[in-house]
Amino acid sequence: MLQLINLPDVVLETILSNLTYDEIARNRIVCKQFDRTCKMLLNRGFNLMEKYHGQCLRAVKSQLPRRESERRSHPLARHCDILTAIETRISMLSMTFIKYVDLNLCCFIPGKVIDEIFRVLRLIRDSKTPPRAHEILQELRDISSMAMEHFDEKILPDLKHNICTSVVSNVTSYELPSGSLMISHHTANANTSSLPHSFSSEKLNQTFKKIYCKTRKNRLSVLSVKGQISKLKLRMKRQGFQMRLQSLKLQEQAKKIHDQDTQLAEMRKHLEEWEQKIGDLTAELSRAREETQKPDTIENCKRKHIDHINTHDNDPIQTKELQAKKRKLIVERKSSSDAKDMKFKKFLSDLLGTGQSKDCIPSTSQ
Repeated sequence: MLQLINLPDVVLETILSNLTYDEIARNRIVCKQFDRTCKMLLNRGFNLMEKYHGQCLRAVKSQLPRRESERRSHPLARHCDILTAIETRISMLSMTFIKYVDLNLCCFIPGKVIDEIFRVLRLIRDSKTPPRAHEILQELRDISSMAMEHFDEKILPDLKHNICTSVVSNVTSYELPSGSLMISHHTANANTSSLPHSFSSEKLNQTFKKIYCKTRKNRLSVLSVKGQISKLKLRMKRQGFQMRLQSLKLQEQAKKIHDQDTQLAEMRKHLEEWEQKIGDLTAELSRAREETQKPDTIENCKRKHIDHINTHDNDPIQTKELQAKKRKLIVERKSSSDAKDMKFKKFLSDLLGTGQSKDCIPSTSQ
C-alpha cells in the first residue's frame, strides 16, 4: 500500500482508471491521495458520459425521419426513446450534484450510475433491436433515484453547514460599501452567547476594520485600473485613426498601380505596333537592295524595248512594206457611194500622200 501511495499522481491515476467507476468511488476511503485522484476520475467520467450520450443521441436523430408519425414505425424509434429517457435522468443528476461539484465541495459520488449509463449506451450501440425503455432503464432509475435521495438527505446538510462556517470564517474576503462598523462593548457582552463559534466584539471590530482597509485599497486599485483603461481607450482610438489613414493610403496606392498598369499596357501595345512597322520597313529595304544588285532591272528592259522599236522605225525597207500593205487594203476596199465612205477615202488618200512624202525625204537625203 505504501508503494502505491508513493507513486506519482499520473501513475496512480492510470492504475485507477482501469477500474470501474463504482470501484473508484469505493476506493476514496483509502487515503487523501486516493480521495483526490478518485474525485478527479469520477468528475471526468461524468463529463465523458455526457459527451458520449450526446454523440449517440445525435447519431440516432440524424437517421430518423423528420415526420413524427413516421418515427414511431422506424427501426431506431426504440433507440431514440431510451436515449431521451437517459437524457432526462442525466439532467436530474446534473441538477443534484454538478452545482456542488463546480464549487469544489464534493465530486460526482455515485460511480455505479456512470457504469450503468455506459452499459446501456453500449447495449444500444451494439444491438439493432434493444429491449423496451422501461425494461432496460429499470436499474438506472432505481440506483440514480437512491443516489439523489441519499445526497439530499445525508450529504447536502453537511455541505450547507460547511458552506456557512466557511463564509463566517472567511468574512475578511468580502467587501462592504464604506464606513467602519464599530460594535459597543455593552451590546457585545449581551449578545456574545448568541454569536456562533464564540466570537467576541473585539474580534468583530478588528475584522470590520480590516474590511474597511481592504475596501479603501480596492477603491484605489479600481481608480488606477480605470485610469489605465482610459489610457488604453485613447491609445486604441489613435491606433484606429492611424489604421484608417493607412487604409486610405493603401487605396490610393492601389489606384495608382492600376493606372500605371493601364499605361504600361498601352505603351506595350504601341511598341508592338512600331516593331511591326519597323519589320515591314526592313523587309522592303532588303527587297530594294536585292533589286538594285540584279544585272537586268526593269528599267533596263524598258530602255532596250524602246531602242528596238526605234531601230525598226528607222529601217526604210520595213516602212515601204507597211505602206504597200496599206495601199493594198485601200484598193481592195469596195467602192461605195455613201458620203461618209467618200470622206473616209479622201482622208485616207490624204494621209497616205503625206506618208509617202515623208518616206521620200530621208531617201533623197541619203
